[in-house]
Amino acid sequence: LVLKTTHLGQVAVRGIAASSYYSTNTSETNSGSKGEGKTDSAGESKVVVVGGNGFVGSAVCRAAVKRGATVLSVSRSGQPKADQILRSDWAQKVTWLKGDALKAEEWPKDYFDGASGVVSCVGSFGSHDFMRKICGTANVAVFEEARRQGVDRAVFISAHDFGPPLRSILRGYFEGKYMAEEALFSHFEGGAGTALRPGMVHGTRYVNLTDSNAISIPLSLIGKPMEVIFGNMKVRGLLGRALPGALQRLCVPAVSADTLGKASMEALLDPIPQDSLDSDQERIVDVWQLLNV
Repeated sequence: LVLKTTHLGQVAVRGIAASSYYSTNTSETNSGSKGEGKTDSAGESKVVVVGGNGFVGSAVCRAAVKRGATVLSVSRSGQPKADQILRSDWAQKVTWLKGDALKAEEWPKDYFDGASGVVSCVGSFGSHDFMRKICGTANVAVFEEARRQGVDRAVFISAHDFGPPLRSILRGYFEGKYMAEEALFSHFEGGAGTALRPGMVHGTRYVNLTDSNAISIPLSLIGKPMEVIFGNMKVRGLLGRALPGALQRLCVPAVSADTLGKASMEALLDPIPQDSLDSDQERIVDVWQLLNV
């Protein structure tokens, strides 16, 4: 599959309308009204989080536990290495499993058995080929296997399209994300698949110095001001008048990992909004709608 670097941006144009289904149906979703597809209450739900021991994945697991779901995290290394995470109360309620996303078809069948939904947080940086493989091929394998085993709902942690020059510098990263979104919407139609597109994600990231000793990096020192400043509608309007379009795409609000976790669970476990059931448009939650979660 050969992709042009503009493709992710083209999907974003479609996503402006599609993501409104998520943001404008909050009252319907929270009221418990039902759409088609899997609408289990969280207490009856089994949620599989792929890449769940990472920075964003841990926040997704934490949000799933808070919703009362049975949570399985699948990643190459199994449980988190940082003691700060592993000793937390919510982590004790997660089943930490090992599995290579690139070989999802080889996972034990009980990983997906009875799952209400899957959230894939797999992604990485490196060479173009490496990023395309991890951000794209690995996620495609996860969505294909999940659907083959009868999982009804899926959420993908994608990325905001910052446009050039960043899109060119990280070509493999964005091509991979586009591949994964294509697979998501192909296998999970009618609102059953949702892509979240954050910009910078902030929170406390743990980086291991040894097998168990990790230092904390407070990304919110940078990310929270970016969320507040660029998320302000007056600032957005000012930048829209003062900056060319290419620079406007760079000046987007950051979002916290906790917000991504909450948004993932709302997309995965809440009833599908009727507008999404009745439309062939993809469910995409962009960086601006994430501010309202």
